[in-house]
Amino acid sequence: MKKIRNIIVAGLLIFSLGACDKDYLDTVKIGEQTSESFYSNDAELVKAANACYAPMWEYHYNWGRTSLNNSTTDDAVDREDLPLRQFTFDATGFLFTYNYRYNYRGILIANQLLANVEGKDIPKVKDKSLQDRVVGEAKFMRAYYYYDLVKNYGGVPLVTVPLLGDDLNQTRATSAEIYAQIEADLKDAVDALPLKTAYFTSETKNEYGRATKGAALGLLVKVCVSQASSGYASQDFYNENKWDDAKTYAEQLFGLGVYDLFQGDYHDLFSEAEENNEESIFEVQFYDSPLDDGAYTNNGNFTTFLNMPWLGAADPYGRYQATYDLYLEFENGDPRRDASLINSLQYADQWILEGETPGVVAEDLTGFSNYKHYLSKQEYLSLGNFRNSPVNERIIRLSDIYLLYAEACFHTDDEGTAKIYLNKVRERARHGNASILANVTSSGTALLDAIYHERRVELCGEGHRLHDLVRTGRLEQELKTDGYKVKASITRDGVGGYVVADSGEPIFKATNLTMPKNIFFPLPQSEVDNTGGLVGQNPGY
Repeated sequence: MKKIRNIIVAGLLIFSLGACDKDYLDTVKIGEQTSESFYSNDAELVKAANACYAPMWEYHYNWGRTSLNNSTTDDAVDREDLPLRQFTFDATGFLFTYNYRYNYRGILIANQLLANVEGKDIPKVKDKSLQDRVVGEAKFMRAYYYYDLVKNYGGVPLVTVPLLGDDLNQTRATSAEIYAQIEADLKDAVDALPLKTAYFTSETKNEYGRATKGAALGLLVKVCVSQASSGYASQDFYNENKWDDAKTYAEQLFGLGVYDLFQGDYHDLFSEAEENNEESIFEVQFYDSPLDDGAYTNNGNFTTFLNMPWLGAADPYGRYQATYDLYLEFENGDPRRDASLINSLQYADQWILEGETPGVVAEDLTGFSNYKHYLSKQEYLSLGNFRNSPVNERIIRLSDIYLLYAEACFHTDDEGTAKIYLNKVRERARHGNASILANVTSSGTALLDAIYHERRVELCGEGHRLHDLVRTGRLEQELKTDGYKVKASITRDGVGGYVVADSGEPIFKATNLTMPKNIFFPLPQSEVDNTGGLVGQNPGY
């Protein structure tokens, strides 16, 4: 998957449910093939499966994943989209439009594959196990896209077959119906998909990044935790019995025996060299494609470009900065802090070649940036285009599932097991240093708070924070009632280190945040308008 060129979708017209806007069309014509004739042999089935992943590589989609899920929280600030932090955004935000449409683009591609391949007798397909696998990949990806939609918007139109003409205008399904479809697809995917180890051979090593049995189980854990979480108690899909299901799927995942926590340097976990390692359950695969080097049309990870600080001239651009509040969340001595966050002076000192003078980070709102998304200047200069970053985006890691499992165990009266899996993550983090990150021994609310804390520091900058705050019912308390510190004062200590102190700025409070309105984002207003109101807007927008 890392080396795939030219994702091919035959006979597809890519469009959103309500409208066909030329700005969002991305159709590749293959001679005169029709969708019925395209899915006819092994090679074409692989191409069709590849296409199911294509929306995840689109730069707006990955951009939105970072912005919508981090910059709306106490973890990060988007210097060019302050309404996200202030909760003054409305339904015309372009990232909502792109997120919504690219999710449905992926669903359409998956639906086309399933309509033409699932249960079909295709004479030229020699490898029937391949046919089963690509069906599993399509179902996994359809579930992934619908999960992104239901988390962001609640109930949305549920489409499981290709639509034409008047059928395009669909009403919203309930969130419960969406979750039921997601679970059904993922259960089918678990049965159909191979283990990650299927891609360990010399013949299959370039296939890393495909959906696997472990990825389907991991996503099932996340889906069940969402439905069980008390922050959604007012929603139609809320079901606290899903904690038991989350435990079951997590245990099945652990039982596969193919995943383990990465034991190297924590910062290296997010490097190109350590992509698809033993901790990785699902990643978006990016690569430097010098032959396709347009600013927004290459195969690189645009998120790197947006996260690395800006020195006020050319690339990188530095839209996203981590907050001082996130810096303060790390316990004393936690090596993940310096592996996850880089302060602005440190970055300026690093971002030079021999003989150069450090610059100054421009429009510095916080003093920190996300160090997980980082390339050295040497690596940057080796790229024809900085937006062409080859570093993968980590979507599901084993530590994420360990902590969700700990949470599920807590809610099913198994605090002993909850502590075991919470402390597995802390043990990896302390890396043999017994003087830091002691094992958690508390019980009750203190234990649950410890799990929440661990998720924040372990997974910061990876697109989990907003959903964690919403589903646990802590969004309003953390962002509006308590508020958070945005900016620190950073100075050099004179001996090669840095002094981090309170800047004296007042605590920021998201006074415009309103619950339950902000449990979900607004649906793109263009989608509401284009369906003549059949797709209704979320309350309060």
